[in-house]
Amino acid sequence: MISVEFKKVVDDYLAAVGKGISLFKKEVGEMPPLEAWRDKKLPQSGSFPSGVEYQFHGIGCLLIFNDCEVDFDFGPDNRSDGFDLWRLSGYISSCPQKYPAYSEENLKKDFAEAVSQELIKKLDHPYCNLYFYS
Repeated sequence: MISVEFKKVVDDYLAAVGKGISLFKKEVGEMPPLEAWRDKKLPQSGSFPSGVEYQFHGIGCLLIFNDCEVDFDFGPDNRSDGFDLWRLSGYISSCPQKYPAYSEENLKKDFAEAVSQELIKKLDHPYCNLYFYS
């Protein structure tokens, strides 16, 4: 069984990514944000009217909200629902007030447990190292 704390962290992380994707859709419609950046329809870094800032990098993007930061990579077929231990760790360290009792050690333990129970899995894809809910 997945720990309640771990599930909350992952769900909150993915919700923040989803908010960012929605903001990009307001700017470029259904065009994938990474493609819009590469086609120069979006600058590499900028901000939305809501104040959320973004910075594209490689195959991902850093979103800077007023209460947290979310760094994510786009997966195959422009998926944005992937995560890994490093990204989750960065997320919780950017907003310790949200998870005051959840340590990095607990995150590592819970992540490993979720992998071993196959609650999260890597895609069978040569260029994707992200994990996704099973």
